[in-house]
Amino acid sequence: MTASAPDLTDRRVARGGIALVATTQYLVAEQVVAAAWAPAPYSFGDNYISDLGVPECLVLADRVVCSPQWLLMDAAFVLQGLLVVVATWQLAWLLPRVWRWIATALGVVHGVGMLLVGLFPGSIAEDLGGDATRAALHGIGATLAIAGGIVWMLVAGIGLLVRRWRGVGVLSLVLAGVGAVGLVGLALLPSTPGADLGLGVGGIERLAVYPIIAWLILMGIAAVLVHRGALRQEQWERMRAEDEAAAQAALDRQADAKD
Repeated sequence: MTASAPDLTDRRVARGGIALVATTQYLVAEQVVAAAWAPAPYSFGDNYISDLGVPECLVLADRVVCSPQWLLMDAAFVLQGLLVVVATWQLAWLLPRVWRWIATALGVVHGVGMLLVGLFPGSIAEDLGGDATRAALHGIGATLAIAGGIVWMLVAGIGLLVRRWRGVGVLSLVLAGVGAVGLVGLALLPSTPGADLGLGVGGIERLAVYPIIAWLILMGIAAVLVHRGALRQEQWERMRAEDEAAAQAALDRQADAKD
């Protein structure tokens, strides 16, 4: 039995789509903060993403961490989490009921993970700043954000296929697969040489994270375009109905005049 089609003219579709498109801010903030890195340049291959939000300046065995604009990056993490939670709230109803609640829970998991990453800056690799609690909460947040985001894409992709929205469903599954490769590589890196696929710690982490961000942005664009298309279709059908009603009224008047 096919699930009934949702009303795509609902304003929640546009609001959720705009919130997802706004997650582009993450990529903008990352570039701005990385450009301000000092005293050594930030390495997208050798530095973790979270290094951009660490308040302390440290010289570690494998990399330098010193981010003058750390507060901007942490604010971007927090904003990302809030945008995702808002978008999930606005868009989850589009999925069939059985998938809706699972996707909502996973979207919130990802959003909360991003909030923790920004509120408790640190590293998933070591205890930076000497605060074990901060490091633990950051690690939990990073795990929820990355793993939760990848599983979210997977579940949403299946739900979209159930809705017979094959294009966005397949795209979701492909991006989930790419992210899963990055996540496995990141998890194996401490014990398995070469698990980073030659991309470095920062590169393999981005292979897990960037598919999630790309998915959020692309889903947002799709939601906005679909909403606008549905509104145009509704307007066209209303105008056609009005024209048909006017034509029928004219015929009725002619028939009455003949009588």
